Amino acid sequence: MKKTFPIHGIFGIILLLLSEIFLFEKLDPFYSWFYSFAWWSYILIVDAAIYRLKGNSLILNRTKEFFLMIPWSIFIWLIFEAANLSLKDWYYINLPHFVVERWCGYAIAYGTVLPGLFETTELLESLGLFKKSNIKKTEISGGGHSVLVLLGALCLLSSLLVSEYFFPLIWVGFIFLLEPLNYRFGGKSLLRDLEEGSPRKIYLLLVAGLICGFLWEFWNFWALSKWVYTVPFFENGKGFEMPFLGFLGFPPFAVQAYVMYKFISLFRSGRGWEESAYRVNVEKKTRPLTTILTAILITSFSVLIFRAIDSYTVDSYYPRLEDAYWIEPQYRRELPKVGISSLDDLISKTRGKDERDELALRLLIPKEVLVQWVEEARLVQLKGLGVENLRLLERVGIESTFALAREDPESLYQKLEQVTQKKGSPRKAMIRIWVRGAREEVKKSEW
Repeated sequence: MKKTFPIHGIFGIILLLLSEIFLFEKLDPFYSWFYSFAWWSYILIVDAAIYRLKGNSLILNRTKEFFLMIPWSIFIWLIFEAANLSLKDWYYINLPHFVVERWCGYAIAYGTVLPGLFETTELLESLGLFKKSNIKKTEISGGGHSVLVLLGALCLLSSLLVSEYFFPLIWVGFIFLLEPLNYRFGGKSLLRDLEEGSPRKIYLLLVAGLICGFLWEFWNFWALSKWVYTVPFFENGKGFEMPFLGFLGFPPFAVQAYVMYKFISLFRSGRGWEESAYRVNVEKKTRPLTTILTAILITSFSVLIFRAIDSYTVDSYYPRLEDAYWIEPQYRRELPKVGISSLDDLISKTRGKDERDELALRLLIPKEVLVQWVEEARLVQLKGLGVENLRLLERVGIESTFALAREDPESLYQKLEQVTQKKGSPRKAMIRIWVRGAREEVKKSEW
């Protein structure tokens, strides 16, 4: 019998609607934290829908497992963040300046990965998707399992060592590496499902991965703090920030996340998040020492990779009015008094000639000076370019979006390399993104 729609689902719907509204109003904390608000709202809504359909959900009936899943979600995603230090397939822009806020943001965002995927999978299952699916029973020998483990190791190594060509293999490597071990040690296994001719779980995970992938990219596109891809060979033709072919990576990633979490379940006597696995071996308790050591492992690894992300993956912090070094300090103090409290305000409130003239008159500055302030504000916000990168561009004579649009990316890269005396900073892919973005902005202004 269907249950009522739980209160946490209603809260999720309200929170998602408010997040969307306040995002476009640029009202914090929703503006800065939109991605996390959207995802946690989604998780609450989907969990409530599952409970409504079958009377059993992860949050309400497997609460302990839900909260245990969050730190493991952070841990698992950080494995891919660590890999990205070599892959360099994405970078972050417009992040908060304060380290505590930034690290809390990492944890809250990365903590949604597994709950989002698995709640979506369970919702599809509750709706009866692929309920009658079956295939010919397929048994893989022990030797075949060894080949799969070797293939998984090869995928992971090649994706890291020859990342320019084999980077996609990072999203399948753990499937081949860990799934035979799940089978061998009696865990919930997709290989065993294939032996029984039941591919349903695989199908559900693939579809869930595609749904979550779309939502990841959709909500990331509108977010202030976000990631940008620099995937080799696929920079042109994007859905949101993701190259179209990149969406093909989300379905196998969902399978991989499932396999990785099931591998972790081996060390918990087979207990897991699914309704069928939650009560397995409940009499076997995890020793306190094991719990403490696991917490230390996750915390230490998180701190290590958070610091690495700050150093190598974060490209820019959200530019504040106080960071606008091209505006003299006395005017930075005066601007809030005339209703300009951010660079967004400076841009939005000077779109018309009359607005610019009035503001210049109130500040007692030449109109040309105000125009230059606005041009640099636009440039610093272009594709999350940021203050430090603006300083670099100024060193090669670029002080406006129009000037950047006229540049050849390869030539600009060489110029920046000369002034920085540091090879590869900023990366060629970033410069191509900036120049392409500048050209798009120029076209809009011409219209």
